[in-house]
Amino acid sequence: MRYIVLFLLVGFTLTDSNAQTNRKDSLRMALQKETSDTNRVLLLADLCFEHIGSKPDTVMMLALEGLSLSRRIGYLKGEAVSLNRIGNAWGALGNYPKELESYLASLKINEKINNLDGMERNLANIGVIKNVHGEYRLALEYLLKAKSLAEKINNKQLLSIALCEIGTTYKNLNIIDSALLFTQQAYYEAYRINFTRIIGTSLNIMGNIHAETGQNKLALEYFRLSIPYLEKAEIYDGLSQTKMGMANLFQNDGQHDSAFIYASQSFLSAKENGFTQEVHDASDFLSNYYRNKRNLDSAFYYQDISKSAYDSLFSQQKVMQLQSLAFDERIRQQEIAIAALKSEEQRSHNLQFTAIAIGLITFTVFFFAISHSIIVKTKFIEFFGILGLMAVFEFINLFIHPYLAHATNDSPLLMLTMLIVIAALLIPLHHRLEKWVTNIMVEKNKRIRLVAARKTIERLGGENGIK
Repeated sequence: MRYIVLFLLVGFTLTDSNAQTNRKDSLRMALQKETSDTNRVLLLADLCFEHIGSKPDTVMMLALEGLSLSRRIGYLKGEAVSLNRIGNAWGALGNYPKELESYLASLKINEKINNLDGMERNLANIGVIKNVHGEYRLALEYLLKAKSLAEKINNKQLLSIALCEIGTTYKNLNIIDSALLFTQQAYYEAYRINFTRIIGTSLNIMGNIHAETGQNKLALEYFRLSIPYLEKAEIYDGLSQTKMGMANLFQNDGQHDSAFIYASQSFLSAKENGFTQEVHDASDFLSNYYRNKRNLDSAFYYQDISKSAYDSLFSQQKVMQLQSLAFDERIRQQEIAIAALKSEEQRSHNLQFTAIAIGLITFTVFFFAISHSIIVKTKFIEFFGILGLMAVFEFINLFIHPYLAHATNDSPLLMLTMLIVIAALLIPLHHRLEKWVTNIMVEKNKRIRLVAARKTIERLGGENGIK
């Protein structure tokens, strides 16, 4: 069955032969022509995205420019987007505390302005950090939230990225069936929208999954399939990872020369582009390779590089800083959850109070409608009618608000429009009900007066001896 899936993927891969537009050049040209500051910020963020995986220094430079411009014009969304890109750059450079700090700062702004797209990106990126540091269950929690948001806003690119990371997390948890399922879904979503970087990334992950289960030939095929896509998208950290995966497979198969070639390619690519994690992995492999060859000078050379990269990634100070940031964020998320629970309880209480008010108004109106009292002024009915209309509208508003916010993506304009439509439907209904109750009151008053008149005539006739 797995080979059938591979052949299907190969078939899909072969169909992707059309050359892609050079998006980077298009974005640079658009940036030069753009006069709106807010649009410039978003173009800078898009250009950052195109350089993720190839030039982290460029990502940092562009993102800092976007952040500075956003803060100067007070553009919160742009500030959040730029901070997220700065986090991407820090992650590629191997500074995980700075990366997490940037994502959390971005997440707070996105939550404040209810930017679901930005929140999805932040949550997915935080999930990736948790994955790197072995907190797989926590990573899955963040990534599943990101997946849910991507589906909610119907963003296929973000969905394919989240699915890829979920697949990687399940692989790390050694839940292979789920890892395969989510990674295949990521591939199909990416293929449908021709998202080259995730097509290549998902194929790379499939290679890692099959390598984990000992299916080396199948894993090697997936790695080879991923390379053209990663090269086309210029995802050099992914290329470095893929070639290290191939090096490990060749090493396990006893093909040491091939293993050395791919590990060397991985190392050079990672070192040239500044990817600290990939430099560590490749230099560690090469150090062991030369040690087995009894070439101690080269072994120690690569060992020093590996140790330096490891210290840069996982120094004690950085680990403590990362743990502190993660702890603070967990506390903040708990406070948000508690606030949401209190808000829901308050909404429930308000609904109950409004329902009681509607009940009392309805009871009052109908009590006078069926009682033997004469209500001369119709303003009494108008007053209680308006009061009842306001209570009913408030009850409907309270009841449907969460669903309306979800359906309209919290758009003030759309929510106001929907409430106006509801009011427009309620007003004619209110007039009809008021007219009906008024008619009942008028008829009741007539009957009461007629009965009273008869009784008066009978009493006067009795007093005058009329029979």
